[in-house]
Amino acid sequence: MSTQEKIITKLNEYGLNVFTVNDLFGIADYDNLRKNLERMNRDGTIKRIIRGVYYLPKYNKTFNTYSIYNIEDVAKAIARWSNWLICPSGNYALNIFGLSTQVPSKYSFISSGPYRNYEIDGNIIEFKNVSQKQINNYSYMTLLTIQAIKEIGKENITDNDLLIIKKRLSNDELDKLYDESKQTIIWIYNIIQRMKEL
Repeated sequence: MSTQEKIITKLNEYGLNVFTVNDLFGIADYDNLRKNLERMNRDGTIKRIIRGVYYLPKYNKTFNTYSIYNIEDVAKAIARWSNWLICPSGNYALNIFGLSTQVPSKYSFISSGPYRNYEIDGNIIEFKNVSQKQINNYSYMTLLTIQAIKEIGKENITDNDLLIIKKRLSNDELDKLYDESKQTIIWIYNIIQRMKEL
């Protein structure tokens, strides 16, 4: 099996549509991987999004077209590459829960890494640094819920907002949310307790 075939196999095996060279370690050495990715980009097998970040277009028979990458997958690939923990925040967190229908042009994430912005096809990916305590102590869905509540605000959040969030969480995710929220600030904890009673 050639290096390029191994790359495609690994991407499919791990379900990675957007990736960096770091995701492919173990297939070949860095220089070999980089040269193969350059060739694959030139021949259209993969597409470069930004320097060091690529995606593997998937053909959709129904629509007779190739898939485009998801912005959150790009953010996750950058985070894996940089060894950061991230979570959507701001209006993007609301969008994920269906609490906002506005399509964001700025995709904000809290991050254990430094402040960084990336411009991609007219969209901005924004990484906002937060303390390790704010990101390390929570599961992904707890973090996402906290970010959504923060974005709506203490005085503006309604029972309907909380019900919409609650319906998007599995029973396991809700159990983790109720337990992990004990570590967050008091007004958010109180709102999550309010959600529990709905």
